[in-house]
Amino acid sequence: MKKIIAIAALSAALSTSAFAAGNNAYVFAEAGSASLGNAQTPTGNSSYPSPLILGVGAGYRFTPNFATEVGYHSMANSTVTGTGFSQTLKVSSITLAAVGSHSIDEQLSIFGKLGLAMNKLDATSTVAGATAKSSKNNMYFAVGGQYNITAQFALRVQYENFGDFTPNNVVNTTSQSAASVFGIAGVMNF
Repeated sequence: MKKIIAIAALSAALSTSAFAAGNNAYVFAEAGSASLGNAQTPTGNSSYPSPLILGVGAGYRFTPNFATEVGYHSMANSTVTGTGFSQTLKVSSITLAAVGSHSIDEQLSIFGKLGLAMNKLDATSTVAGATAKSSKNNMYFAVGGQYNITAQFALRVQYENFGDFTPNNVVNTTSQSAASVFGIAGVMNF
């Protein structure tokens, strides 16, 4: 019995040291298409086009199944033009999230993220020359899959939801405007 306990303790120590020497820190870059839900134009009869989003970030794996990430995401301007008006939205977000993952095999895994999005909105309009800025913190979540090409490089496909980004008085809408993204990301492990 003592031999079994000693072997189990030695195995646990070796596997912990092997993981500690592994690729715990990583960086990522992402691109995707954003959806600005409920954000309507000053006339209220159309919505904003889906802008491109670019993001960068870093993470740290504490175990093979748990990590934390911080990221910065910036959406390209989304502009609507109509008779007598033009309105542009620019949205950015800083995210902090816990990441849980489950390996399907050595190369493929699925993951979920849950955390905080610190969202910022800049809105400009030719209607009465109005400009507005807004900041709002919300729950952030994401789900996706990761394919490990090598031990140092992986690709992700993911859906992210940044939550609400503006109070009702900034843009003409009867409900909170929200931002979500479907995108791909490259991950480099260190």
